[in-house]
Amino acid sequence: MTAADEAERRKPFEESPFLAMLGAEVVDRGDGTATLALNVSEMHLRTRGIAHGGVIATLLDTAMGVAVSTQTLDGCFAVTCQLNVHFIRPGWNGERLLISAKVSHSGATTSVAQAEMTTADDVRVALASGTFSFVRIPNADGDLLERKPD
Repeated sequence: MTAADEAERRKPFEESPFLAMLGAEVVDRGDGTATLALNVSEMHLRTRGIAHGGVIATLLDTAMGVAVSTQTLDGCFAVTCQLNVHFIRPGWNGERLLISAKVSHSGATTSVAQAEMTTADDVRVALASGTFSFVRIPNADGDLLERKPD
């Protein structure tokens, strides 16, 4: 992997202190796909030694957002406007969780994606789907940039 590829993989976490704090990593990122990983540690836990549902939901949302970002229009970024999470079983302290996401629809204003979280042993932990809206990035003067015509 080149240094540029590595920098691109780390970008979502370097731009977000919250995501960096979680300690997740982008394992792979392609056209409409993304894979993240997290080693569950004490900082991710709620009671009973299981990963907090908010951590699980955040990782699923982030994986889908990273996948969507590979197909976002120039001058735009994607924000979650709908998120469904199905918790199947707990993520336990010490487990490595893998989160795979794929875009199923990418249009002019929205994108739809699905994600699956499994353990390193391929045991399903959670499933999710999400809808993402494209928002235009403001320029230096605070004016919204115009989208490039298709």
